[in-house]
Amino acid sequence: MMIAVQMRLTIILSVFLHLVESNNLTVLLVGSKYKLTEQRVIEKRKMILADCQEEKLVCSVVDALNDFSTENDPQGMWTMVPAILKLPVVSDWIIIAEDTSELNIKPLKHFIKNKSHADPIFIGFGLQDREPTIIHHFGMNTPDGFRYPMLSAGFILSRNIIEAVRKVDRNERWSGFAIDAKYEFALLVHKWSNIIMEHSPESFCCGEHFDTCIVSCALPAPSISTETILSDSEIHVMIKTFEGHHKTRLSVLKNTWTSNIPRIEYCSDVENLEIPTVNLGVGNTERGHCVKTWAIFRRFLDVSGEGAKWLVIADDDTLMSWKRLKKMLEIYDPRDNIIIGERYGFGFIMSGESGYDYPTGGSGMIFSRSAVESILKTCPTCAADTDPDDMTIGICAVTSGVPIIHEQRLHQARPQDYAPEYLQEPISFHKFTDVDPIQVYYRYLVEFEELDKQENDYTRTEL
Repeated sequence: MMIAVQMRLTIILSVFLHLVESNNLTVLLVGSKYKLTEQRVIEKRKMILADCQEEKLVCSVVDALNDFSTENDPQGMWTMVPAILKLPVVSDWIIIAEDTSELNIKPLKHFIKNKSHADPIFIGFGLQDREPTIIHHFGMNTPDGFRYPMLSAGFILSRNIIEAVRKVDRNERWSGFAIDAKYEFALLVHKWSNIIMEHSPESFCCGEHFDTCIVSCALPAPSISTETILSDSEIHVMIKTFEGHHKTRLSVLKNTWTSNIPRIEYCSDVENLEIPTVNLGVGNTERGHCVKTWAIFRRFLDVSGEGAKWLVIADDDTLMSWKRLKKMLEIYDPRDNIIIGERYGFGFIMSGESGYDYPTGGSGMIFSRSAVESILKTCPTCAADTDPDDMTIGICAVTSGVPIIHEQRLHQARPQDYAPEYLQEPISFHKFTDVDPIQVYYRYLVEFEELDKQENDYTRTEL
């Protein structure tokens, strides 16, 4: 009897494994550990599986951030290598895209018709740096002609590449910081397979659209259930500054994006009633600024933040589009315990079982009220005044279970530090070094319909 049962189980298992092994396409969608990503993937999964059935393809759709949740809550799935390592099945092909990307599986059969999954194939919408940039370590160790994928336009990998990735030592340390996952992933693929990504804008599309597009780039959009109208008074902006920047950087901000914001505080080490600035009661530090940010948190909760649903913290050399910032925040529920920013990471290993995400400070950090409360409850003080505030926020967020929501339109660096095709309706840029910040603001952060109004209303404010 026992033998018969075991034989039956063996047959069932073999049939199951045959079905699993016949799975010739995996779609891996990368977003954030948040309900909006889950909702988007559920909707896309239905559509993709229906298309696959029509095209007689056996497919699976995986949510890289939410399908691999464990007690350890791995943080590095967005860097893609850990997610690939956790896939239960190696498909002939894998398409990787963002949770907001638009996918059309129907052109896929024609695309792969003359291609073999046994060959090393890495194809997508290729980006190239126009000049050496700090976010890519100034292009060190990159081969000639190097391209990296625009993740929102997607890319495809053959089984050959996937198997090469899965041979990596899972405990191998990521190279310190994870800054730009798509760039770093392409470097690793080149290292492991000696291949440079092929540019195919007719199949992986951004800008122009073709009938042959398998993936098309798209920005986050609200669902009917989440869309709200956010008033200016529901966003409280707090700028980190100090006395030495009052007459230089603050004059730029007050003549650009902060000029008409009703709820804003310039948080300094001295009070200046003409600007005006508020004295946080902490001295300036050359780096880190953790103690200053924690003072901002406490002031927001105890003094100035009443009635605000969101706290925005920005540096005094950060430029933002107020209109796009508001539009972006209307997608999210301020009652959720979340932090929104440009997501970086630190301390990852290839398996994703160590390290943490953090919102890089220069691009602007956005907190729901409950997120501020959770951070202070978990981490009442900084370990040191000069600790990096954004990285400390990341550590405290992991400990308190607050997710870091990635917003690709927030930028830690200057416009020239990014491939031009990547800049889709940017919300922020950081650093005034070797740029005219006024020109940057009007070129990249002001929409055409705003120009006439701003030109009429604009008057230069002298501090």
